[in-house]
Amino acid sequence: MFLCTNRVSALDAALCRRAAIIEEFRRPDDDERRALFAMDLPGLSLGETNLSHLVRATAARDGLPGWTYSDIRTRLYPAALATAFPEGPLTFEHLCSAVAKLRPSPVMEDR
Repeated sequence: MFLCTNRVSALDAALCRRAAIIEEFRRPDDDERRALFAMDLPGLSLGETNLSHLVRATAARDGLPGWTYSDIRTRLYPAALATAFPEGPLTFEHLCSAVAKLRPSPVMEDR
């Protein structure tokens, strides 16, 4: 059985004692987000300058947390594609436009 929660403290203690593995997933750091963009968007030939821009744009800033993998893959990419479609292919500018309009998901406190 696989369980996933952002509130581990809400799980029954007996269930947690029986868990074979407990994994904690953290928000990706700069290097991890850079690797994600490079892996997901090779067809855009972004180059180091543009990759660095996306990494900075999705970092923690102004009191907001850094972006999650899910924020990038299930929100940023679709928003950028929706901006590009149907006029043309996805570009770096579409990604920049989308990242400027979106905010990272909030941090869920586990209490």
